[in-house]
Amino acid sequence: METKFTKLFEKGKIGRLQVKNRAVQVPMGTDFANHDGTASMRMIRYYEERAKGGVGLIINEYTGVDNVDSVPTNYMYSLAEDRHIAAAEQLTEAVHRHGALIFAQLHHGGATSNPLLSGRTSIAPSDIPASPGKPVPRPMTKEDIERVQQKFVDAAVRAKKAGYDGIELHGAHSYLIGQFFSPYYNKRTDEYGGSLDNRMRFIDEIIDRIRAELGPNYPISVRICGDEFTHDIPDTLNLDDGLAIGKHLEGKGIDVINISNGSGLNGNANCDSYSYTPGWKKHVAKAFKEQLSIPVIATNTIKNPAFAEQLLEEGVCDFVGLGRSQFADPMFVKKAREGREDEIRTCIGCMVCRERLLVHRNSLACAVNPRMGREYILGEPKKDGDGRPVAVVGGGPGGMQAALVLAERGFKVTLFEKGDVLGGTLNLADKPPHKNLIQDLINALTRQLEVAGVDVRLNADATPEMVKELSPVGVFVASGADPIRPNMPGIDSPKVVSAESVVRGEVSPKGRVAVIGTGMTGLETSEILAEAGCELTMVEMLDSVGPGIFAVILNELMGRINAYSPKILTSHRLMSITADGIELKNLEDSSDVSIPVDCVVLALGVTPRKGFVESFEAVFDNVYAIGDARKGGRIYDTMLDGYNAGYSFEP
Repeated sequence: METKFTKLFEKGKIGRLQVKNRAVQVPMGTDFANHDGTASMRMIRYYEERAKGGVGLIINEYTGVDNVDSVPTNYMYSLAEDRHIAAAEQLTEAVHRHGALIFAQLHHGGATSNPLLSGRTSIAPSDIPASPGKPVPRPMTKEDIERVQQKFVDAAVRAKKAGYDGIELHGAHSYLIGQFFSPYYNKRTDEYGGSLDNRMRFIDEIIDRIRAELGPNYPISVRICGDEFTHDIPDTLNLDDGLAIGKHLEGKGIDVINISNGSGLNGNANCDSYSYTPGWKKHVAKAFKEQLSIPVIATNTIKNPAFAEQLLEEGVCDFVGLGRSQFADPMFVKKAREGREDEIRTCIGCMVCRERLLVHRNSLACAVNPRMGREYILGEPKKDGDGRPVAVVGGGPGGMQAALVLAERGFKVTLFEKGDVLGGTLNLADKPPHKNLIQDLINALTRQLEVAGVDVRLNADATPEMVKELSPVGVFVASGADPIRPNMPGIDSPKVVSAESVVRGEVSPKGRVAVIGTGMTGLETSEILAEAGCELTMVEMLDSVGPGIFAVILNELMGRINAYSPKILTSHRLMSITADGIELKNLEDSSDVSIPVDCVVLALGVTPRKGFVESFEAVFDNVYAIGDARKGGRIYDTMLDGYNAGYSFEP
């Protein structure tokens, strides 16, 4: 099949292996394994769907070699024991069925292991915690080193028995091997510390033993951090250090190197949010490509195949590492090959995936792909629509997602959108700084609706009477919600505006401005106002700003806002709006606080339009409220709600 992405679909070589294209799904933790570390059917179907989507090589998530001293989560995939082999074989067979290759990424957490789960003090090269405030590990003895090295070798043997095409040694992100690499973590004075050769000795001996067990031709990859981007912290690794490590590993005869970035001190350089520009770290990978002769795999915040092709054309790497783009759309590579790149659902960099793993200790999920991680549970939607009509009221993310599932099931779907474009609240979410990825998602969903044959009616403010003309067997109301506007003195003053009107550019406050509420909309509005030169006061009823916002996103937003020195009042409640400003109640000491302002911006959340939903319920039997029309939430909640409604609908 001809494709315009000629570089992306060139065959590639890794050692003795031929890879069918230059797309590699890089390792990303999911917590989909069973509690005993075996591959669950949920995990197997997740990887099979990505293999079916056309990627050439999958390097699966970090795979434990030691279930005694390395227990970072409750549901970590493992090859630490022989009992793990059988399920791992089912995983490799599922991937191979679709022509993809698969490597196991062998991992030991070292200082990042969780003592609360292992019941043991973690082990590491030295007694340096993974990051400040984390548990202090025990320095490894020579016996510990020998024992753990053998665990890597034993796991590699199990990987080969299970059908893996190769293995990857995880030397990145401040895990154990990376801790040995790093002068920051490795303060040893024996033959495993000090000089580069000494710090490399731990992995060198592992590689030698694997070669002795599995022969010289079994492919070995090593993942390292090319640059930790922590240049202000002494003894952490910069690009020159990374290149020295890469050249050493090439000299050891590894088959491919996988370049990541960041560390336990800077996870953002590994998994970056929407505010980072794709390709911002490509100079790192290109330096390795130019100075090494072995193939280079590298991630670079790739959101679309055109950028992947560009990286290959520029000689940045030999294989493009696809990360969260594979969460958002497992058919990314297949669609690119077939010239359907406008149908690819793109990652929006919202970090829901990372937040669930790191904060909520939950399994992985994706805001824009409700099927991700649910492939085994959901299977394929039933094909039982039989052309029967259904109506979707509202063309926001939940409504579009419901319409797509219903169309896939074979229903005749009509979608009513009162605006002149689809997207709903996404058309608000894409307006703040750095949020351009949202528009890419709108475009992809719009194109998917077109391909699915959904009858989209814009500028159609649907009423029950209008919808009744279709004689629908089901009505899905995704009408969104209204901004909360509290009943208090002065609320009708012309100086009071909604955050939404500011974000859309409908009003442009000047002078002294108070933003009431510091949720995501409140913070994004505050950033817009600060950049516009307003004297900003931010008011939050709770004791900290950004309630419920993932720390990575919150820190980036507040870093940009704080540059303008706003006044921030937490634990304060808005009581009234006066001619001169606002009256607040300090919730800590019950004192009254007056703030002179010229404009008050309300960012207090939204409330469902219950009356609108009820107007349809009065006419139709099968009415389903979706997303904000049912309960306020984020893009993840709305998309999942829309998928579930379309999937489970029984006329």
